[in-house]
Amino acid sequence: MSTARTIKRYANRKLYDTRDSRYVTLDHIAAMVRAGDDVRVVENTTRADLTTATLAQIIFEEEKKTPRLSVAGLRKIIQGGMPAAGAPPVAGAPPVPAAPGSGTAGSGGVGGAAA
Repeated sequence: MSTARTIKRYANRKLYDTRDSRYVTLDHIAAMVRAGDDVRVVENTTRADLTTATLAQIIFEEEKKTPRLSVAGLRKIIQGGMPAAGAPPVAGAPPVPAAPGSGTAGSGGVGGAAA
């Protein structure tokens, strides 16, 4: 079993892939997730886990390009949250969508350009 690929987020918002020793963008991270990589994003100095926020940012950026989630579904997520991994689905909650889009256009780290 392979270990999670660690991405470090620096104070300047750049994202650094420790496995490949290179700076990456949100699009790179999205491609890693689509390829089945277990990605973990951490803040460089505090080691705080930023994985959830980063994946949410990827979804947000992709929704701006090509909306795929319904307004009703997004409202339900905000109102009731999403179930934790392995938890039974919340009654009335929308199904969790497959990875949105597979495009690779655009670039940028969390909140800005990378590299």
